[in-house]
Amino acid sequence: MVFAALACASIRCGGSPVAAPASPQTVDVVVYSNDFNGPAGTTYPEWSAARYSWTRNEAGTIEAGAGTERVTNVDSANGSQRFLGELGGPIVLTQPPYDRPHFVRVDESIELSLRRLPSHTSMTLDFDLYILKSWDGDSPGVGPDRWSVRLADAPPLLDATFSNNLKTAFEGSFQSYPIAGSAPQAGAVAVKTLGYGFWFGDATYHFSLSVAHSSESATWTFASSLFEGKPEQARGTRDESWGLDNVRVAVR
Repeated sequence: MVFAALACASIRCGGSPVAAPASPQTVDVVVYSNDFNGPAGTTYPEWSAARYSWTRNEAGTIEAGAGTERVTNVDSANGSQRFLGELGGPIVLTQPPYDRPHFVRVDESIELSLRRLPSHTSMTLDFDLYILKSWDGDSPGVGPDRWSVRLADAPPLLDATFSNNLKTAFEGSFQSYPIAGSAPQAGAVAVKTLGYGFWFGDATYHFSLSVAHSSESATWTFASSLFEGKPEQARGTRDESWGLDNVRVAVR
């Protein structure tokens, strides 16, 4: 009787055979990996266009707005890395004065969408985050500057301020990563390696984030909320930006 019960677990007794339910993976299976080292200017269909918006400034010289921008891989300022970026939103404040009443808050996000995932119970996201140029952390005057990542509409797995601004005594530009009140660039695996020394420098962070997950699809959202929206004067680039590199997603 026990044998009969086991036999009927794998076929429909008295009918046609049916497939047994797929078992969740017990080892890591990489479902996405990208180092963005293809030809500069490459776009990636699994990544959405970046969506951005900005606030009206206190001075009343800039009204709120929104838009999208095409995102490709680009070279770092010194050519040492090719990555997805630069992100952070467009230049909104195009001329002086550059002060708090004239600054705007610029929010921007981009999504990575994955489909037809194998059966699994957890997901791990690994990536390098490049914090570029004049991020000011929790500065009350020229911040805060935040970055976050989340899965679909779930709470963020990481939501923190970052800073390349070493003028903490004058501008209070500490960051909340890895803990509140941390020094600028705390927890970075590399500092000033990407060539952005012309405007506060750069910091590289590596993250590995795991979450319970069993759906056959997943959407990761990477987002920033930056305060200033002005150009970096010497080169005319956006003053605060970020990029992603070595993105890897695995399920188990």
